[in-house]
Amino acid sequence: TNTRGGWVCEIWPQYSFIQSGRRPFQGALLVVITSQDEKADEHYSDFANTARLVRSPLARPYPYPMESASVAQPHGAPETLADQELREQRVRELVCSYQLLVCNPSPAYAAILNSNLRKRADDSIPVLLGICATAAEALALLPPAAEDVLLITTSHLRDGSCVPLIETLLSQTTPPHLLVVQVVDAPALPLASLLARPEVNLIWEGNIGGGILESALEQMALGKRFVDPACRQAIEAAVAAAGALTHRELEVLALVAAGLTNRQIAERLVVAEVTARDHVQRILRKLDVSDRTAAAVIGLRLGLLS
Repeated sequence: TNTRGGWVCEIWPQYSFIQSGRRPFQGALLVVITSQDEKADEHYSDFANTARLVRSPLARPYPYPMESASVAQPHGAPETLADQELREQRVRELVCSYQLLVCNPSPAYAAILNSNLRKRADDSIPVLLGICATAAEALALLPPAAEDVLLITTSHLRDGSCVPLIETLLSQTTPPHLLVVQVVDAPALPLASLLARPEVNLIWEGNIGGGILESALEQMALGKRFVDPACRQAIEAAVAAAGALTHRELEVLALVAAGLTNRQIAERLVVAEVTARDHVQRILRKLDVSDRTAAAVIGLRLGLLS
């Protein structure tokens, strides 16, 4: 489970039977806890001693392309199991019109997807070219003519943003169909260049399981582009924040991109080193990045640097 910053044993404390050993139901329980917290096993040692933990940094174990989470119906009633199965079957049918290549850095996700695609022997199974964690792996698996390939990628891969991969693919003579899943807690600003590309379809990770993938695939089957409104809102908000850089901050960003340290920036602009440091920190905050290299890359892609 991905608990959006929480842990399953905190969100579901009523499931204390897991630790007490009681068995209120028959079956198997697999708990996939995803976190970047290196002390996770220490914090939850009691839980870890009674449940098998599979931990993976930045894991995104959503079972797309098959959407199976329950969603509310227009009249407010919860979606029935039959409704879920019909929607899942429709997504499967739409995906089966392509060769499928998935880019996701989570090993847990890869296992779940493989299981999901094959969970019913009587269902048609999409041609799965592979599940990649990096852009290099994806490029190696793509056939020379990729017009019947659907590439579904998270916005962030193990080797960085998916944007360079998408730009490389769009430069090819026969690029694949492209569907980018914008990761909720990853910076939205790097995707700004993709928002302007009509060949790129975008969906918000947080909406998966609620029918958004089916909607995107339906539009793509009609030859139309699909952009999840949540993606557009997040990207446009990030672009607006980047546009808030002052003239001085743009000067500092250019010097950061040139590789200058805070002391060198201070000397170049004839200001105190602490002032240069504050400028850099404000730039990182406005661009929603954690380091100077990422700020330089985004500045180049957005045209903030000459």
